[in-house]
Amino acid sequence: MRKQSVQGPSRLAFLMTGVALAGAATPVWAEGADAPPAVEEVVVTARRIDENIQKVPVAVTAIGGEAAKERGIVSVTDVMFAAPSVQMTTALGRLSGAFSIRGLAGGTQVYFAEIPGGPTESAAPFYDIANVQVLNGPQGTLFGRANTAGAVLVTPVRPDLDSLAGSFDVAQGNRGLSRITGVLNIPIVRDELAIRIAVHRNHLDGYTKALGSSARLNETHTENARVSAEWRKGWFRTYSVFDYYDVDQAPSAPILSAINPTLGLFNLPADINAPNGLTAGTAAFGAACNQAVAAGLSPNLNACIDQRLRIAATFRPALEAEFARTSQGGDAVRSTPHDPSLDLRETLRKLTFVNQSEIDFGKVGFTTVTLRNIFGFQAAKGATLWNTDGLGGLIQNTLSVSPASAYAFTVSGQQVGNRVVFGVGPYQKVYTNETQLRGEVGEGLLVWSLGGFYQRAPGVQNPDGVRNMNRVNSGVTLATLGYNPSFPFPDGGLTTQRAVNAQGTLDIGGVAPFLTALHLTGGVRKSWDRAEVLSRTALTDIPTGRIVPGARTRSFTKSDGYNSTLSLDAQVTPELLVYAATRKGYRPGGVNLGSLAIGLPNFTPTYAPESVRDYELGAKYDFRLGPVVGRLNAAAYSTRYGDIQRTFAASVNNIAVSYIVNAAAAKIDGLELQGQFMTGPWSLSFNYAYADARFTDYTAADPFGLIRPGDARCLPQSTAALCLLDLSNNPFANVSRHQGSTTVKYALPIDERLGEASVQATVYMQSRRYFSDTAERTVQQYGEVTRDAISQKAFERINLRADWKRIGGGNVSAALFVNNLTDRNYGLTTITQLHSLGNSVKIYGEPRTYGVELRYAFGE
Repeated sequence: MRKQSVQGPSRLAFLMTGVALAGAATPVWAEGADAPPAVEEVVVTARRIDENIQKVPVAVTAIGGEAAKERGIVSVTDVMFAAPSVQMTTALGRLSGAFSIRGLAGGTQVYFAEIPGGPTESAAPFYDIANVQVLNGPQGTLFGRANTAGAVLVTPVRPDLDSLAGSFDVAQGNRGLSRITGVLNIPIVRDELAIRIAVHRNHLDGYTKALGSSARLNETHTENARVSAEWRKGWFRTYSVFDYYDVDQAPSAPILSAINPTLGLFNLPADINAPNGLTAGTAAFGAACNQAVAAGLSPNLNACIDQRLRIAATFRPALEAEFARTSQGGDAVRSTPHDPSLDLRETLRKLTFVNQSEIDFGKVGFTTVTLRNIFGFQAAKGATLWNTDGLGGLIQNTLSVSPASAYAFTVSGQQVGNRVVFGVGPYQKVYTNETQLRGEVGEGLLVWSLGGFYQRAPGVQNPDGVRNMNRVNSGVTLATLGYNPSFPFPDGGLTTQRAVNAQGTLDIGGVAPFLTALHLTGGVRKSWDRAEVLSRTALTDIPTGRIVPGARTRSFTKSDGYNSTLSLDAQVTPELLVYAATRKGYRPGGVNLGSLAIGLPNFTPTYAPESVRDYELGAKYDFRLGPVVGRLNAAAYSTRYGDIQRTFAASVNNIAVSYIVNAAAAKIDGLELQGQFMTGPWSLSFNYAYADARFTDYTAADPFGLIRPGDARCLPQSTAALCLLDLSNNPFANVSRHQGSTTVKYALPIDERLGEASVQATVYMQSRRYFSDTAERTVQQYGEVTRDAISQKAFERINLRADWKRIGGGNVSAALFVNNLTDRNYGLTTITQLHSLGNSVKIYGEPRTYGVELRYAFGE
């Protein structure tokens, strides 16, 4: 068996555990066969040093590069199909997705070559990677303050100092699938200096048809290049990697999943000649039309009002017709209305540079000492122009990036007349530097580390465009019939983080010999965060439609907090490790940009940090049972989650706005299992996660603003102006009660001189997952019919693969694969605006893809 992670796939709750335990107890698979070797060691860096995964008191999933390919894990999003308690959220397109681990969305930092960030967006491709590691639970002591949920570590393959080697991989399949990867490893000075060059192109035709045109949405098209170099000379070593990541593709396609046809704008008279037409039209559009007439955009008031009434009269019929179509499911949700006048696209250009340098001082006094420095630079710009309404932009289209990506992308949205001008503005730059001093006292008596971290993100200055523009309801409430900015012009500023940390692992047996094989680990991190955001108010010059900067404003916030970890582990036998751990995580507060949200429920100019405290018990066990060898790891945890930061969305005068509030507290209890069993030519691997996530406090204003002061449902602390509700009965978002997968692999009995051949099947399943923290309130208001629209009900996903490696003992390998065999439609996220815009949409994952892979490799 190769050196890979022992993670594994499985089925739902009882099915998944039942299959796995049955596999462990069924040596009849290979009765009389030779006993296979023990499960090989998997090396992880969960504590920033190389360690055997079975010796680390942390719940870790490690997926090797070869295993990732075999299991159809080709992008960051696919990690959720291979790791327990992991979900991917992509609320505003694939360039702004984030991991949710153990139900905690937004508290996961992705690391590339040990720096936070890098080319790790949710659609980023995996190529030439050594492994991907998922660390569950708060990891803020060694990996940063924002890792309250966990950390995902993406490790590229480093240059080999000894071998001239290379490979060329091609995958071709249906839906225009084309993945091409070339790698060349060149030792310049053997054992001292080498470089590695990797290039990659990934394409998949859009799998959602734009009705009325030949265009297709949900396309994948990326081009990548990576150059790395490593130099080792005695006590010094340095490793550098430069990564170029370019995306230019059609964006995601939201599909209409629920409607609210009762909004007033959907029920106006058809024109000014209809009964009450002029009166109702004047009330709805009089202010905008007065501005339009004054600016010469309309000949007179009545003509302007009549025009807007006729546009508004198309909204409800279009909603009802499209909802009737998409409600059929199946192929109906793989097409959507389209406005051919809009250049819908998604772009990103990202540059990443990392340098890791290390000096080994050897023995200094009573301890060894190693100094390590990790420098990172990132520059990125990108934007998404897409229809967010499932109606081809009739109700809403948007040029934006996710608010969570404020320090990763730039957008430069502009308007001419009433048309949007797509722009990405200047690069947003981020600098990081981490210094680590570590050592070991005695033979493992005390392993210690001290560190410091600094991150600097200068604010972008761009007077030419804003980062978010929305055209809502075809612009009927605006004089220009166009777009309105939801955020101001960026005008500079600076966001910084400083942190210091210390951690040590003490071999208690070395101090007290009667306590053998016991280790105590403790660590603490102190972080200081500061954000100054300078901006200029966004104003619309009505005659031209151009958005121009106005008065300058300054927003400022700072916060500080501690992260800590404490664990005790015991190596009961050479094969069994048990541990108990508790960790505290801190995620900083921030600034709510945009003045339109002032006065909305729970709005504050800044929001406070959130905190997490968890308790975990775990065991890691390697075993042999007759002809079966295997590995079984388990972790039970309980998490207390406070001051939860949640994004509220609203429509103000038909302008979409969003802001973050500290709204809730929650408790999450769960169990995670991972295992692998091998006997003869068979292997079975699985993972399973159970989570009981619930709010313990969720006090907020009615998200729909319909329950008013004086209603019996208002809490006693409500004021005369604001009714506060108990929303703790709402399901916790972005977590499934049951989730897991199973992979069964069979090595075909062919002569080893012909190579290695195998077939395998992977089944992933999960129970219902909600995408909104106010799902039950939505169902209460709009009916049970909306439940499936704002969640993803239980589903399964099946992948098949056949491999023939080193055909005839040569350099060529081949594979056939099918991903999503049953062609299941499954949702990745929803955008629910039933109360503000009358619609809810869902973004779906990839349909069935199949194809062939060919690989030529030398020198490996």
